[in-house]
This record gives sequence, C-alpha cells and structure tokens, in this order.
Amino acid sequence: MAQKKRMLGLLGFVGAGALALGLAGCASGGGDDAGSGDGGDSGDLVTVGFVAVGPEGGWRNANEQAIRDAFSQEAGFDLKYAPAASPTDQKSQIDAFATFVNDEVDAILLTATEASGWEDSLELAQEAEIPVILLDRGVEASEDLYVTRIAPDNVNVAASVGEWALETFPEGANYYTLEGVPGLSVVNERNEGFDMAIEGASGWNKVGAQTANWTADEGKSVIETVLSANPDLQFIFAQNDEMGIGAAAAVTAAGLVPGEDVRIATIDGTTPALEALASGELSFVAQYNPFFGDLAVEAVNDALAGEEVEKNIIVEGETFNSPEAGQAAIDEGKGF
Repeated sequence: MAQKKRMLGLLGFVGAGALALGLAGCASGGGDDAGSGDGGDSGDLVTVGFVAVGPEGGWRNANEQAIRDAFSQEAGFDLKYAPAASPTDQKSQIDAFATFVNDEVDAILLTATEASGWEDSLELAQEAEIPVILLDRGVEASEDLYVTRIAPDNVNVAASVGEWALETFPEGANYYTLEGVPGLSVVNERNEGFDMAIEGASGWNKVGAQTANWTADEGKSVIETVLSANPDLQFIFAQNDEMGIGAAAAVTAAGLVPGEDVRIATIDGTTPALEALASGELSFVAQYNPFFGDLAVEAVNDALAGEEVEKNIIVEGETFNSPEAGQAAIDEGKGF
C-alpha cells in the first residue's frame, strides 16, 4: 500500500538517543517473531507500529500474540513490534512511538504502560496524519488525538465480580482488594466497577487495598501480611488472575481453605486461573477477553480508508462461578 510521505521536522523531538532506544525496542521485539522484517521493503504492505507492553503475564502474552497474529503479512501488514523495556517503563514506549512516527508508519497501535504523559506523542502522530489505535488501556488525553480504544469494558467486568460477591455474601463481608500497577486506567476502572456494584449494600467492610503489581509472588506476600492482622478476612478481590492465585497460596499457607474460609475472585480467565477455579482454590473468574486482533485490523483499515470508527469498541467476555464452570471452560478451550 503506497502511503504518502510526510515531511516532518522531527529532529527537534526525537533525540538521537531516543531514536536509538526506539529502534532497539523494535529489533528486540522480534520483527521476525511478528512476521515482519525491520527496515526492509514492505512493498504494498500496510506498515503498523505496535507500541506494546511486552511479557507481563498470561493475559498480556495472549493479547499481544493475538494482535501479532492478526497483523500478518498474509493479511497485508508489516507489523513492527516494540515491547517496553519493562512492563512499567514508559520512556522506552515514548521513544518507540517517536521512532514509528519518524519512520512514517501507516498506523500505530498503543498499549500504554502508564495512562498519563502521552499528549505530546499523540499530537505528533496527529500532525503526521498517522492514526493511533489504543489497545486495552486508555490514556489521559483528548479523544481527538486517537481513533479508538479497543478493550473489554473494565468497569462492567469488575461490576460482575461485585454482583457475584453480593450474591455470595448477602450479609456483607470483610474484604481486601489486590490492585495492579498504580496509575493505570485498568486499575481505576476495575475499582470503579466493583465499588459501583456493592455501593449501598450493608455489611461490607473494606479491610484495605494494595498493589501487588499483577504478580503471584507479590499477591501471596501481601495477603500473608493481611491475614496475619485480619484472620477474619472473608473475601479477596484480585484484579488479575496471577495475584489471585498468589492470594490462594497465602490462604493455604495460613492454614485456611481457599473457597471455604476465604473466597477469591479474579479477572482475566487464563488457563491456570480456570484450573484453580475447577479445583476450588478460586471461587469466581471474570474473563477479560484478550482475543481482539480482528477488531484491531478492522479499526486500522477503516481509519486508513477515512471511514468513521467508534470511539470505544467493547470486547465481550464471560464469567465462570463454580468448579464445574471452570472445568467446562477449559474443556471448551476458553483458557489461554
């Protein structure tokens, strides 16, 4: 696909060091893995830069692989994959974003490590007439600066956890929230959805909340401390599967029975979480569907064709609330 070349005065924006880091990100992201060659002649392929988070856990791995599979050369794309230096390293993402603009890619996919700090980058892409598609995470910027955000509805997914909790504990419960990385829109939206669901219900006592940075090890460590001070804890809302699985290990280590003494609900729907649900270690799993590469392809094609794209594209998911439901989901291949 022949794209118009954009004459940009980017040298003042993209320092030599930043450019080098961005290129390193593209290379380390495995252009070959993404089915695209870095710096090669893409011919009539649509060139798309993917500013990604990179390895972070089961959900992220499944989501980014789904995106890379959808933007294949067979589908007409040259995808340049640039994961962050670490799941919280925004600077490497900003550098990669600037490199993609400087390289005059046709479109940019962005999954931000942080919600704030993207205004200048998005304005640069807009000036260069490069459409930006947000994947999963939102950013704190004017909606005019990006085409659309494609994601499951975090508020509704978390609200499903709250609705299940109300049914499971009709008289309320002492509960704790394990949160993801602070500052992310995902964290704020999941808190909003859960709080909205239980708002006004009697008997609900929030013992506390703390980040466990999406990891099982930190989830286990946090809950070990919480249980030592709060042996009457009844319910844990873990904002992702890994933290919930870590919490279940902490409950067991404390001599309690997860699913009986302490119930744990999680979000994502990874295969390990469905297995933990099937065995009774987890009590509820809300699927945060990672498979929306086809929607991203459609949004990019529509944007490049000048067609109107919905500002928010919702990805639908399911919920699983029993060992039987967990096993059925595994048998039906719904894990990842």
